[in-house]
Amino acid sequence: MIFQYNTAMGSVKTDETSSSSITEAHSLFYKDRPEKAYKQLTGFLVDRKISEEEITNRYEWIKTKRLKSNDTVKDQNRVTRKVYFPDTLCGLYCARFSSDGETIATTYGSGCIQLRNGETGELRVTIRSSLETSLPVTCCRFHPIQKEILYAASACGSIFICKLDNIEFWKFVEELDNEINALDVNISGDFIASAGKDASLKVYDAETGKLLKNYQKDKADLITENAVRFHHMKIFSIKCHQTNKNVIVTGGWDDTLKIWDTRVGDGSIRSMHGPHICGDAIDLQDTNILTGSWTVKDSLQIWDFSSAKLIETVNPTNREASLSGEFLYSARYFDGDPYGDHVLVAGSGTGNVEVINLKEKSIVARFMANKAVVAIDSYKSSIVYGGMDPVISIADYN
Repeated sequence: MIFQYNTAMGSVKTDETSSSSITEAHSLFYKDRPEKAYKQLTGFLVDRKISEEEITNRYEWIKTKRLKSNDTVKDQNRVTRKVYFPDTLCGLYCARFSSDGETIATTYGSGCIQLRNGETGELRVTIRSSLETSLPVTCCRFHPIQKEILYAASACGSIFICKLDNIEFWKFVEELDNEINALDVNISGDFIASAGKDASLKVYDAETGKLLKNYQKDKADLITENAVRFHHMKIFSIKCHQTNKNVIVTGGWDDTLKIWDTRVGDGSIRSMHGPHICGDAIDLQDTNILTGSWTVKDSLQIWDFSSAKLIETVNPTNREASLSGEFLYSARYFDGDPYGDHVLVAGSGTGNVEVINLKEKSIVARFMANKAVVAIDSYKSSIVYGGMDPVISIADYN
């Protein structure tokens, strides 16, 4: 093997050849100064002859160190835990980290609600057991102030409140003839907002469960200007503003985002046409709204909150073309990046959970998924995800 040091570029290259050529190769650069070649390898200048064997050993040491360094980088982006659950739970619908990252709340297609260890994913306690007649518990959210309170919403039209300190739950709100697909709690913890099959946005007092607002289109009002201030198809995502306690963003099957102010009682204050939302695929960062659409392409978009206009459609340059399309169910800003330059996306088309750098417009990490992923969340560098495959995965992106 010949060792070549490129003095202009400061790089090391190797070519396969006989080991007897090493001394000859160095003499091309350093002639009678093999000690200078040793300095290039070690960083130290010594006044002694360097043997062919020593140079070979030193090169092998450098190569080994570099391989270990590369392995360390790869290990920073990996699935750290996989926790399997019974098929009878009928898939994972939601997974949320607590504010301190110590707990993951999970909800399932069987109606089950569980708490798991935030680091290992191991089951701590089942709050609500599965029932054969139960419909999916579609979403859950921790109270932002009272850490021991968890809200969970079901396709049966019920919102449950769970007390984590003494492990009990009860039906908090019941919406007859509705399927609740989305739920969120505002930043001050004053109210919870829910939405689903009936296309209405409902706002409840977080303490009493009293209905405060019901934003729903009049069925007889089909073409007036007032009608466009409401959703007219299923809503699948709700996001309360991270600093303004009165503002809510929603999206669903009618291909519109709507911004609501709970101080205004007669409909949304802004609308954006485009995103086809079919899951928990709306998130906020400063004045930007992130959306993930269940579409074959152009699924990831960023919108301006103030102007209600599209900022950009993000198509990663290193995403391989696929007949499966994109079809995103989930899109969230990555908690490990406080500047909002990285997002997490997943769905039924990509076959992966993707970490995307928005500035570079590239996928910087992928975590494989065998089936559709509908649940994603992150706490610092940890990512939890799952869906129709009976496994909860915890990954690390650093």
